Amino acid sequence: MDTEALTVAYARVKAILDEAAGDSTADYGGAGRFWDKGAQALEAAEIFGIRMVAPVPEGHACCIPPHARSDASGLIKGLRGDAPFDGGRFPALPWGGRRVAPADVDRIADWIDAGCPDDATSVAVELAPGKPAKTATVKVSEIAEFAVAADGYSPAADTGEPRRRMNIDCMSEPQLERLRRGFRRLYDLNHWPEDRRNYNNQALIHQNHCQHGWERFLPWHRAYLYEFEQNLQDFEPGLMLPYWDFTMPEYRPEEPDKGRIIPNSMKAYLTEEAAETLLAALDPAPTAAQKKGILALAHDRVTFTSQHGFFCYVISKIGYAAVTPDDENANRQRFIDALLQSNSLWYPLRYPAEYPKGQTINQAINYHYPSADDIAQILSLNNFRDFGGGSIYDAAFGFLDQNPHNTMHIWTGGQNPDVGQATYVCKDAPTAAAASQFDAETTRLRALAKRRNDAVQVGGRRFHARSDLYSQPRSGDMFSNLTASYDPVFWPIHVNIDRIWWEWQKLNPNALPADLDSVLSPWNYTIRDTLDIAPFGYEYVRSSHFMPVGLEAPVSRFVSQPINVPQAARSFKRAEIRLHQVPQLMRSCFVRAFLNEPGADASTPIKGNPHYAGYISIFGHGACYGGPGHCDIPPPQPRRFDQRGRSHNTPRVHRIDVTAAARQALKKKGPLQITLVVIGGDYQEERELLKLEGVSISFLD
Repeated sequence: MDTEALTVAYARVKAILDEAAGDSTADYGGAGRFWDKGAQALEAAEIFGIRMVAPVPEGHACCIPPHARSDASGLIKGLRGDAPFDGGRFPALPWGGRRVAPADVDRIADWIDAGCPDDATSVAVELAPGKPAKTATVKVSEIAEFAVAADGYSPAADTGEPRRRMNIDCMSEPQLERLRRGFRRLYDLNHWPEDRRNYNNQALIHQNHCQHGWERFLPWHRAYLYEFEQNLQDFEPGLMLPYWDFTMPEYRPEEPDKGRIIPNSMKAYLTEEAAETLLAALDPAPTAAQKKGILALAHDRVTFTSQHGFFCYVISKIGYAAVTPDDENANRQRFIDALLQSNSLWYPLRYPAEYPKGQTINQAINYHYPSADDIAQILSLNNFRDFGGGSIYDAAFGFLDQNPHNTMHIWTGGQNPDVGQATYVCKDAPTAAAASQFDAETTRLRALAKRRNDAVQVGGRRFHARSDLYSQPRSGDMFSNLTASYDPVFWPIHVNIDRIWWEWQKLNPNALPADLDSVLSPWNYTIRDTLDIAPFGYEYVRSSHFMPVGLEAPVSRFVSQPINVPQAARSFKRAEIRLHQVPQLMRSCFVRAFLNEPGADASTPIKGNPHYAGYISIFGHGACYGGPGHCDIPPPQPRRFDQRGRSHNTPRVHRIDVTAAARQALKKKGPLQITLVVIGGDYQEERELLKLEGVSISFLD
């Protein structure tokens, strides 16, 4: 039995379909909202003769593929847009609503494969692999208990709890929305020019003080990232800057122009709210078909690497041609307003992978996109001069500073294909206006001749003002040190550079810069202060999922709700389950961890059990022998002027390496589910002992 399917109940299936259908009045051939009448009715429902849930496959269980029933079900085919719901005979489900997210389609498929249980149905839970006779019956509502926190972050407010900088491609939508909110708040502070925290003042630090080409490059940027992160946390407590691992397979380093180009979260897209505002502002007003096309862009969250691709789509696919590259064109300005409203991580003056005549970065400027092999070679260096840069006595660029750092600035900055153009010249479509492509190209080349220094133009610009964001410079701001930090993509690139440095530091703990006591302007940090990331309070993980519990009551058995692990996080090097802020326990115990075995208990076999992930042993403190308050958990922060050392009662973090079991579990397409069983010295379950703030699973590079 596939235990990962057990926690999906009918109520969840109904909620997913209700949300996707929205206000749709589709009748489904008289069946109405066929999912709305209970689990048994849904299992028997048909649309135009197509069974929404396929019959249970016949044959021996060992010979039936694990997802045979769901794959044959019309509901799953319809939600995935497979025939006959591919637009040929019927449109995709739900009709008149929005597409269901792939992860939620998988949840519904798991529900079908589990036998379509409703909320009150009990299902058999496998407790002993290979021994089917030994089963227990557990209500679904009793299995799924602890959910992942809404934004996936742990509070990490206490001693010994570093916060996690994650891979931006592995972050959930709530986590990304927090990041967008944080950036919006710093942009808003630009209305107060004297506030040092506003985005432009933070970017100005890089413009006036950045260090490149020698040993201060890495220490200076580590401090810079930390300072910027602290400003974000003034408005979004606990928010961490993510890193962009640009060598991941999704970016196809060997053919980067055919890869993802930049993270999807930093691309241009429209939200439905912004699209509605846009439609009311365009002049001339879009036709009904054009309006439908623009709303579909927002509904489906279609992303675009740069504004050139977006405008070419609007012109050639949607058919709205009343827009030109002129920086004073009112319709273009309204489109840019809508894109900025939708995604604060997108930046108009960014032209990733765009070079003259469609050339690649290798052809245009003889750079090559960084690969995993490049990073491996850099990590193999054994001295700081070669890796990070030389000292004032032996100055040299470090290899990390050159490629990937310099290359990624040039890659993301790119060169504006619309500068000097009278119309948008799109690869596979006619231009928006009547001018010929030849005339447009001539105009562009003349403009470049006049504006050849635009890439480093700084004077007179009002950064992040709309007039600046509407402009048409020759190159993106990431192309120049003077302007790079005004583009939000600057931060995840530099966080990744810092991550690579930290990985190298662990391999070469004694390879240091020469002048450790140099002060890093404009702050008072020295190079020595930046050598360890622990005092800055962060660590690097590919992906992390935190489930709050609370210290109010003991936990006898922890079972998580299903955890959807992003595809990009599944190629991890190491996986850890962490028990956060565990106080001193009176008695010793073991905590066993299982993955995708929610029915596990103290009697569940561990030898030969692929669901068993590992354990920790906790040494008991014994009964409290002091007076009042002696064994209390200390406050997160000591009171003012309390200079005593760390309290012996300070809660700890316990870690379990679950790499092997996690790899095995994630071979399947479904989610992960964590079960923790507390076992006492008598090898019986301990029901009144373990307290903790929460549980997380982290995937590390």
